[in-house]
Amino acid sequence: MNSWSAVLSHMPAMLYGLRFTFLIAIASLALSMVFGGIIVSLLRSNVVVARSIGFLYVQVFRSLSPYVYVLLVYFALAGVTGWKMDPTTAGIISLTLLNTAYVAEIYRSALLTIDDGQWEAAAAMGLTRWKTNSIVIWPQALRTALPLLLNQFIVILKDSAIVGVIGVKDILYIANAQASVTYKQFEYLTAVGIIFIVIVFVLSRLSMNLERRLAWKR
Repeated sequence: MNSWSAVLSHMPAMLYGLRFTFLIAIASLALSMVFGGIIVSLLRSNVVVARSIGFLYVQVFRSLSPYVYVLLVYFALAGVTGWKMDPTTAGIISLTLLNTAYVAEIYRSALLTIDDGQWEAAAAMGLTRWKTNSIVIWPQALRTALPLLLNQFIVILKDSAIVGVIGVKDILYIANAQASVTYKQFEYLTAVGIIFIVIVFVLSRLSMNLERRLAWKR
């Protein structure tokens, strides 16, 4: 069996591992969108302490690499709290902590595009701050943020490859496992690289098309 035949024979297992890669990336983005909304609310708060907490969170969690967070959550957090979490959960928590900071910044930039006059118009109509946010401001901000969120998903997808170091059986973990047995590291890692290039290319095109459509509808 030649080098590439070995890779092709294990491709179903690698594609199965790709499901875990997408699972972790999708779950992390979804959670980051929720918690990112909380952080951006702190950043835009009139309370100095709240703004300081939001600022500190963003600065801290944008300062370290995903590799550090994965090890901290899976090993250090378990050692301190005694919580024995499974590798997939640890991977999702790690990437969520990191990407919540980036999503909060995406939200913040999107909210800055909303004209102040819309707040005044909503107040003139008697809308509460909650209703103004939920039916006027945030729907527009999310529309602006969508292409950036898709780009952030691409980043999360690439970063999720790091979770293999704690035992998540994602595509890179499976490729490394097979490469260590067959001694065909170049072939297996090249195959993983090609798969990621294709996925990122498709998602990048979707992001650009979405951005153009949204810009055209404004």
